[in-house]
Amino acid sequence: MAITLTLLLLQVAIFWGVAVYLFTSVDWELVEVLDEPPELVLQQLTRAVVLVPFGATLLLCALFCALWPRVGWHLAMIVESLILLVGLQVYLSDRDQLLTDRPWLYLHMFVAILAIMFMNSPEGKLLLGQNADSSRNS
Repeated sequence: MAITLTLLLLQVAIFWGVAVYLFTSVDWELVEVLDEPPELVLQQLTRAVVLVPFGATLLLCALFCALWPRVGWHLAMIVESLILLVGLQVYLSDRDQLLTDRPWLYLHMFVAILAIMFMNSPEGKLLLGQNADSSRNS
């Protein structure tokens, strides 16, 4: 269970770290001087605002994994699948890269894939209370 919690909290740190980086990279003095913020600032704020809810839901998943492991495992699988779904949709539809930079998108998708692979492994299913040997035999 500790590995699953660590993985979920690592994802929270990545999502919120990127969001904080995007918020702090905005030149707020320039925004205050201009009547309308530049397009780059709007893109960065949009990217940051999109990442915050995913971090919050992953934090909620970690809490549920700690308190109610079965519910937390299922909730984490749903959230990881949603991260991959949104990432794939952004990858296929965002040709101009308005919503995200490709390296960040690849990082989010890669970590979500690793999380799903781990949570479906025999060690990850121990969180559900199943015996790893019995899950291999079935």
